[in-house]
Amino acid sequence: MRAEHLIVLKLGGSVLLDETTLRQAVHEIYRWRRRGWGVVAVASALAGRTDRLLAESRGICDSPAPDAVAPLVSQGELHSTALLGLHLDRAGLPACVLSPAAVGLVAEGDPLDATPVRVQDSRIRGALQRGEVVVLPGYLACDPEGRSVLLGRGGSDLTALFLAQRLGASRCRLIKDVDGLYERDPSLSGPRPRRYARMSYEDALRTDGSIVQHKALRFARSVGLGFEVGRLNATRPTSVERGPSRYSDGADRPRPLRVALLGLGTVGSGVFELLRGLPQHFELVSVAVRRLCRPRAVALPAGLLTEDALGAVRAGADVVVEVMGGLEPARAAVEAALAGGAHVVTANKSLLAVRGSSLAARARAHGRLLCASASVGGSMPLLERIAIHPPPAVRGVRGVLNGTTNYVLERMGSGVSLGSALREAQRRGYAELDSSRDLSGEDAADKLCVIAQQLGRKRLGASDVRREALSEATLDRVAANGSVVRHLASLELGSERPAARVALSRLDRGDPLATVAGVYNAAVIELRDGTRELVRGKGAGRWPTAEAVLADLLEIARRAPERVDAMVW
Repeated sequence: MRAEHLIVLKLGGSVLLDETTLRQAVHEIYRWRRRGWGVVAVASALAGRTDRLLAESRGICDSPAPDAVAPLVSQGELHSTALLGLHLDRAGLPACVLSPAAVGLVAEGDPLDATPVRVQDSRIRGALQRGEVVVLPGYLACDPEGRSVLLGRGGSDLTALFLAQRLGASRCRLIKDVDGLYERDPSLSGPRPRRYARMSYEDALRTDGSIVQHKALRFARSVGLGFEVGRLNATRPTSVERGPSRYSDGADRPRPLRVALLGLGTVGSGVFELLRGLPQHFELVSVAVRRLCRPRAVALPAGLLTEDALGAVRAGADVVVEVMGGLEPARAAVEAALAGGAHVVTANKSLLAVRGSSLAARARAHGRLLCASASVGGSMPLLERIAIHPPPAVRGVRGVLNGTTNYVLERMGSGVSLGSALREAQRRGYAELDSSRDLSGEDAADKLCVIAQQLGRKRLGASDVRREALSEATLDRVAANGSVVRHLASLELGSERPAARVALSRLDRGDPLATVAGVYNAAVIELRDGTRELVRGKGAGRWPTAEAVLADLLEIARRAPERVDAMVW
């Protein structure tokens, strides 16, 4: 991972209040990962956990030995780091959780207020090269003898800055519960204080140290490391660096976006849960479903639920999220939303395969955003990465684009029958009750059409994609002893019509797509200059798809009104 594409994110205890807020940390991590950045996430203990552990040590004896306190208190950061890794996995993001000992993070001095001096970064860089998010505990290190030590209160700031400097990261952001640094506490009575756009090290050291640890500030100043302080999903954090301080022209606190949600099935209920955890960003104004009488897994406030999708669209939403699936009433609702001045986020690859180009033109005509990252690959940011490259630069894309068939193939490779593997996938929430579109290759074909549209090839339709269904007979034909078989989707961009295919393919074990496991998706973007980029993430299930939908919503929330493109998928 090149240094200019590496960011260190520090997630403080003021943000990690409980396990629920760990989801918000996942959103912030995914924000950067889908833009192609390598991410090292440094986690503090959940709010209040460190104080409770310190009190526990003092409850045993009046003056507890530092060598005993440090390993006890370290459990707070180790616990939150492990939980963050699990939440990343649920959202479909490949992650590598490492301990200070695993990366050789060594600190010297007082066991409760030590100073980091070195780190062995090979494991961190190796995980980044594999496309994994690296998760590390803050505040903790090992002394030269391998014993646990702490870096002083607020020491997670120091961990993040130290790692950023040693790894050569181009950015380091400390995520707090404030939108930046102010000339005084904005929660106190009196005239509203001014907020800094840029703050010098010297001015930062004049604060009380409650927002950024002074020890970390002195380290950053000593090595000339600039960093940022801001809230989750920030667009204008305060930068701390050399040079004169400068005030901002306002706060970084946009009003919540009003959202209408169309669909409350597997994905829709996941989106609902995520939106409910972000009231500072989103206000849900209407939820449309096909049948009101159907039992729901989530409880909705009275008056939100309706069977009238067009009525929900017209409820005054800033953004309409369409996760109903199918062509109708999804098409009519999306067109009405765009015409009415709302942005649209959709996961509906079937709709986009047929009407994507016309919907993009309609969005452009009305100056609205049409976002569809979730339509291909769940939380695998394939469309986002393709969008980074000008269309002429891309020669082709090949990948495992259906998590259901990949899971079924893996189980069949273990000797399980197709029927049993499919039922198992359905029990785990990896497959719909009707999985015919997955097994036939239709689902992957639709995704190839969406990819082609992203690359400016509007003429590719689902009927143009050659398909081979997954069955026990076709698998027997392709499989050989010890071979790796994948249901591979490929798109080759020639001078004329693209060549697109979904078929069972035997892969060499050295092929990066041969190691795609379970419900993970992966794709290789092949550029005309001969370089390749591998992208991967979970492509099936409620949470990976919901995470991609939310990422589009957060992207819309960050964009200023004058920065509107026709499509962000």
